[in-house]
Amino acid sequence: LRRRYRAAMAGTAETVLYLHHSEGVGPGWLGEAIDRVGIPTVFARLGEGEPLPDTTDWRAVVVLGGAMGAYEVIDHPYLVEEKQFIAELVAKEVPVLGICLGSQLIADALGGRAYKAPKPEGGLLALGVTEAGREDPFTSNLPDRVLVSHGDTFELPPGAELLAFTDEYQHIYRCGSALAIQAHPEAGADLAVLATSRDGGGNIVAAGVDKEELIAELRAHEDVLREQSIRFFAAWVEII
Repeated sequence: LRRRYRAAMAGTAETVLYLHHSEGVGPGWLGEAIDRVGIPTVFARLGEGEPLPDTTDWRAVVVLGGAMGAYEVIDHPYLVEEKQFIAELVAKEVPVLGICLGSQLIADALGGRAYKAPKPEGGLLALGVTEAGREDPFTSNLPDRVLVSHGDTFELPPGAELLAFTDEYQHIYRCGSALAIQAHPEAGADLAVLATSRDGGGNIVAAGVDKEELIAELRAHEDVLREQSIRFFAAWVEII
């Protein structure tokens, strides 16, 4: 396995790299959008002790979610190096996509700030879109609703452009070659089950949402949400 990992790090110009942080927090429907067009992918499982690659020569990099905060660098020291890596990628104009924790790491890496939110936010929510978001080829394909579950938030980095939001928080922004998403458009019911079973409901319950009702709603609308989300991510895949 380690040999395969090192080999994958070598010739990477046509490969998408996933930066993985926590068990069960994978690419979901984003992975389906990438797989549909046959782009090769590789994981750097940072949360399991795998190192960051020693190259920024990637077709694109996806910074996945995770159970930790972007600021919890004492408990997770690799986050310091990961944020430096993200900054180098954006400086070289490599496409970077961050989801949830990934959006917060991008904010920290590019001069913004990730921090504990005043209150958790959760549910299957519609995102509002800014004027810039309505003109953006990515957020113009935004699903009707997306799964939201977070206890942290961020200040936008300098030069970032906000694309989508809820009543409570900023959710999608662009900054250089980086696109950051606080919500979970990659996630359906199975991911929600896994996340809520791991921490007793976490941000979902803390936000006042009944997790069983949420999961039932996700299952009831999953086919539509899945196709909308894959179309949403396909708009990003087209530009990488």
